[in-house]
Amino acid sequence: MNSVQLLRGQLRPALMGLLMAVACVTTVRADDGVALTSIDQVPDGVEVRGKQVAAYTWDDHQGKNLLVLAEQVSERDDDGTQSAFVYAAQYLLSGDHPKRVWMLYDDVQHCQFDASLRFDMAATKVTDLSGDGITQATVGYSRTCTSDVSPNEFKLIMHVGKSQKYRLRGVDRVGASWWDEEAGALRGMPLPKDCSVAAQQALVSQYKEQGTELPLPGCYSEEKDFAKAPEGYLTFMRQHWFALMQKQDADWSQSQAQPQDPTDDEE
Repeated sequence: MNSVQLLRGQLRPALMGLLMAVACVTTVRADDGVALTSIDQVPDGVEVRGKQVAAYTWDDHQGKNLLVLAEQVSERDDDGTQSAFVYAAQYLLSGDHPKRVWMLYDDVQHCQFDASLRFDMAATKVTDLSGDGITQATVGYSRTCTSDVSPNEFKLIMHVGKSQKYRLRGVDRVGASWWDEEAGALRGMPLPKDCSVAAQQALVSQYKEQGTELPLPGCYSEEKDFAKAPEGYLTFMRQHWFALMQKQDADWSQSQAQPQDPTDDEE
């Protein structure tokens, strides 16, 4: 055996290991999310309703895709009411003119209090859960018409192509806890770890909050949209929902925590 043959014999297992490692990374990346490129200006032919708050592009089996997100809160009408909406759309950027794949529009009309619809940017994610080059685009937003600080309606929506849509609808964690001056601690039920009705009712009983409506803050109401969906879709959406609620819960709790007294060294 000459030196070249020996070198090839030594490299072959190493190359095989490297190829397997690359394949594993690709699979994990599909689950972790497709890389998105943020852009400021959308191409001509892409409709934007309201004020653009984000736009992203990515490539998949269909070609180059664009996702645009927009929001708008109106001035109060003469009767004192207020309206607001969110808008999202995915476009396929192929040929001479962008082709819209799907559009999302939701609103609050003639709210007598404060109207608000806002995207949770952390919810925006594009995935290839099946690893076949066909991507899923997921967005999430809060929706409310209220005069106080209380949990908002929250929707997490996944679109796959033109016609497939899967939703989790529930309540976010804004206003779910508050600072108790006498106790010197935050009060309120913790973020549920399980959104089944039985688990939520058990939490209500544990904290003696009988009469509390379900879903609890941080939970969604049902999973019926996923009855015929690929199994991986519901698994991803559950994990994504709870990750978002954990972040919201941490951010809200931090904003409500009692500020520390300044030290002697501080002015």
